[in-house]
Amino acid sequence: MATAQPAHGNCLKCCPLEDMSMTKHLIRTAVIAALLAFAPVALADDVAGNTAATSPAPTTAPHVVDARYASPTAVIKTLAMAIKSGNGKSIRHCLVVKGNAGRAAVAAFAHISSASETFTKTAISKLGTPPSGMANAFGSIKASMDRLLALLPKAVVTIHGAAAQVTFPPTATGHGQTIFVRQSVTGWKVDGARLLHLDQSGIATAAVRHRARQLNLLAAALNQTTDDINTGKVKTWTGLEKDMELHILEVQAAMESSKQAKSAPPIMAASPPPPPAAK
Repeated sequence: MATAQPAHGNCLKCCPLEDMSMTKHLIRTAVIAALLAFAPVALADDVAGNTAATSPAPTTAPHVVDARYASPTAVIKTLAMAIKSGNGKSIRHCLVVKGNAGRAAVAAFAHISSASETFTKTAISKLGTPPSGMANAFGSIKASMDRLLALLPKAVVTIHGAAAQVTFPPTATGHGQTIFVRQSVTGWKVDGARLLHLDQSGIATAAVRHRARQLNLLAAALNQTTDDINTGKVKTWTGLEKDMELHILEVQAAMESSKQAKSAPPIMAASPPPPPAAK
């Protein structure tokens, strides 16, 4: 998505479940899993100054009936608000991508975003204010989207036919990031392949599907912990961390089982060809 390197690297080449420290980073990893795929987190720094030239006014796509997709900046705002609120349906509507693997990645991204928001709201509602070690993690997604929305009016929009680039102003730590947008029959949509780094070289379709499956399993783990809070099984933040650890271990086991199943030989070998008939 961005012209610069994403803040967290390529989300399809990293594996938070394998790299994290199970105790120290458990909750943070679960809550911001969706954000790992969203490069505008690099815009979290204060703006150093907007030195970009004034952009031409964005044009409205033909036949658009929904103002949320009427311009490149409109759809970016809609997507940021959807991620902030955990609206998975809106997230999917904001993204356009080709291929079954790409669509699976978008659906998984929407799934984990929705599960994270529900998990966060439930945990804070039922358990109270999170301890200091978890507070930043629970507010990180909203804070990052708020900073992106604050910078959006200063972004430069460049439109070339049915494609557009929205370049954000430089930050204190580097030059501005770029979000790529494409025009469709229903309006402007964010290029999902670039947003989720599906278009980078060296990423096989199998890796995209693997990452999508991992995010879906992690979303299921969040949903299970949310249910455990609602039913009273989890009553404290310490209990929540232990419960999440159990479900994350289940995710790891499922992913490992999937790997072994793919590498295992077939259950029944093919029958050898019959001997040639005697003459």
